[in-house]
Amino acid sequence: MRPVLVLAAVLLATALGVGGYLAWQDGLVPVSLGDGRALYVPAAPEFQEDAARLAVLLPAGPGVEALLVAQSDLPLLERGPQGGLSGLLVATLEVSRHGRRWRLTVRSGWRLQDGTTLDANRVLQAIGPAAGRLGGQGRVLDAATLELRFQAPPTDLPEALRHWRVPGSGPFVRRGTTLTRFEGFPLGRAGIAALTVVTDPALLESRTWAAGLASRRWAWAAFPGGVAPGDMAKARLAPCDELRLQDGSIWFLSRRLRRLRPDSADWTRTRLFGAWQGAMDLPYDPLGL
Repeated sequence: MRPVLVLAAVLLATALGVGGYLAWQDGLVPVSLGDGRALYVPAAPEFQEDAARLAVLLPAGPGVEALLVAQSDLPLLERGPQGGLSGLLVATLEVSRHGRRWRLTVRSGWRLQDGTTLDANRVLQAIGPAAGRLGGQGRVLDAATLELRFQAPPTDLPEALRHWRVPGSGPFVRRGTTLTRFEGFPLGRAGIAALTVVTDPALLESRTWAAGLASRRWAWAAFPGGVAPGDMAKARLAPCDELRLQDGSIWFLSRRLRRLRPDSADWTRTRLFGAWQGAMDLPYDPLGL
């Protein structure tokens, strides 16, 4: 065989090998996900126990904003109780072997608060800017599927998807610091009709705070510190449980509020969806909202 033909054959074999390897590297493999819908356990109210319009007293700060956003705008992925990732607004997630291509399949039939149905274009609109900051570009493949390509493999993209949210996808409609139940939420009816976060610093003064707990003005209230012993005695006579969270904060939570379990590691991730009024004497609309 002529040397030229040998060289051509070697080059062709090399090209085919390189091409095959690159194609294999660009192939997609699934990322293991649990079903995030299982994290949203429905409330179980008796007659009218889901009609409560509640108020919570919290100090102003970024935590309040994070808590409110978490109820109105859901992320693509959630962290499950055992620490694994669960798909919420996405049903499946795939990644190429080189880590630069990611494919997301959107959860079908997910109704949004504006009356539309979630699709790949809506998700890309929501997460495109954040992906761009990581050097990524997105494109819609079809109504249910979108793809993200990055110049270099992003660091732990699934973790980022836990923080990338789609506005208006959650169980509560947000107006300022007030949440009202979204009746069309795909996973069912939330157990609370409305909740307002009150951040007035004057109300966190010890005597006012204690009087509000004693009169059941709040469904729950954060401990402001420096409370006089007499006022503290009044607060502890109120029908509240004292909860100490990992960040050092203390909450006084009404015993009449069923299945509200603050996330001890990060209270801003607390889900309000499955909580409800567990007794008829829980204050209804305590602020006249």
